[in-house]
Amino acid sequence: MKKLKVLSREINWWWPLLYGLIGIGLTGIVIWADSYVSNWFPVTWKTTLGLAQTIHSSVFTGLLAMMTFTFSTILVVLTTYSSQFSPRTLPNFIENRQVQHIFGIFIGAVSYSMTMLFFLRPVLKMSIVSSAVAVLVVLISIAAFVAFIHIVSQSIRVTTLLDRLHNEGNDLLARQLDHLESGNQVITEHKGKTDHPYVIKAARTGYIQAIDYETFDQEEGVYIHRTVGSFVTEGEVIGRATCQDIDESILIGPTKSSEQDFAFVLEKLSEVALRAISPGINDPNTARHAIRIIGDLMRQYAVIPDGALVIGTHQQHIIERETYQELLYTTFYQMRHYGAEDISVLATMLESLGMMKRNGLPSHSETIQRFIPYICSEVRFEHMNEWDRAFLQEQVHRALDETFYSTSP
Repeated sequence: MKKLKVLSREINWWWPLLYGLIGIGLTGIVIWADSYVSNWFPVTWKTTLGLAQTIHSSVFTGLLAMMTFTFSTILVVLTTYSSQFSPRTLPNFIENRQVQHIFGIFIGAVSYSMTMLFFLRPVLKMSIVSSAVAVLVVLISIAAFVAFIHIVSQSIRVTTLLDRLHNEGNDLLARQLDHLESGNQVITEHKGKTDHPYVIKAARTGYIQAIDYETFDQEEGVYIHRTVGSFVTEGEVIGRATCQDIDESILIGPTKSSEQDFAFVLEKLSEVALRAISPGINDPNTARHAIRIIGDLMRQYAVIPDGALVIGTHQQHIIERETYQELLYTTFYQMRHYGAEDISVLATMLESLGMMKRNGLPSHSETIQRFIPYICSEVRFEHMNEWDRAFLQEQVHRALDETFYSTSP
C-alpha cells in the first residue's frame, strides 16, 4: 500500500491522461445523442454541420493556445522553484492535485474538440448536442484557467511553499503519533545485532523512500538497520530477516520521498533558508520564517523518544531510526555555517532551539541545551559591535534558560 501511495504521488501524468480519455469518451456520448435522441431536443438548439465544424475548430484552436500558455507558465514556476527555493521543492508544485486537475481539464477539452472534428461527417446533417457541449467545455476551461492563474500567483510566493512544507511535516508527524498512541507501533531502545538467517539486500541504487510494514509476514521477523531516506547501492545489505522476499516491501527510488521521511521535510525547509541567505538572493526574513517552521516541527517531534521502530503482533519487526541529535545536527549544521555573518539568522536559530524545548522529552531538551553553544561557535564576539554582541548574547541566554516540560506520562 505504501509503495502504491508513493508511486501515485510521483506519477504526475495520471490525472491529465484520465481527463484526456474522458474527453474522448464524451465524444462518443455526444455522437450517440446526435444520432439517436436528437428528436428529444428543441428545434432552436439545432445547428448546421458547417456551423458545428466552425465552432469546434475555434474551440480546438483556442484551447490549444490556452494549454500551451498554461504549460509555459508551469515551466516558469518550476524554474523559479528550482532557482529561488530548492530543487527538492519541485514536487510540492508538480504533485499539486489542483494543478494536475486543471491541466487535465484542458487536455480533456482539446481531446473532445479534436475527436469531435474528426467525426463531424455529412451523415449527421444537423448537430444538436455537440455544439452545446462545445460551448459548455469552453466555459469550464475558462473557469479552470482563472483558477490556474490564482493557484500560480499563490504558489510563486515563498510563504505559500513554506506553509505547504509545514503542513506536510504536520501530517507526517500526526500519522506517526497516531500509530504510537494506538499501539500499532512502539519505539524501544535496540542494541546489538539480530541473527536472522537471511540478508535483505537493496534491489537497486537510490534512496529508501518508504517501507511497507503491512506486507511483512506476521509470523516472521525483520530487522532493517538503514533508516528511511538513506542512500543505498544495489546489492548492499540493509537488514536481515527470518524469511526471503522482503525486498519488494522496501521502496527504493532515485529521489527521496516525504511519505515516511521526516528528515526530508526538514531538509527542504533548510534548503529554502540557505537559498534565502545566499548573496544572490539575500532574503534573511524568508530564512527566519523557514527556521521558525523548523523549530515548530522539531518541537512536535521532540515528544517522540529515540530508539528503533518496533511493529508486528509480537513486536518482531525492527526498523532503525535517526536519533534526535542526528536530526538536529543535519538540519542546522549548514545554516549555522552560512548564516554565521547574519545576526538575525543566528538569533532566529537560537529562538527556534528554545522553542523545541517547550514540550520535549527531558533527554531531547538536554541535547538541545548542549547544541545551543554550537550554533554560535563560529561567532567572534570580541570582534562584534557592542549592540550586536549584547543582542546575540541575550538570545543565547534566553535559549539556554528556556524552561521545558515533558508531555509524556
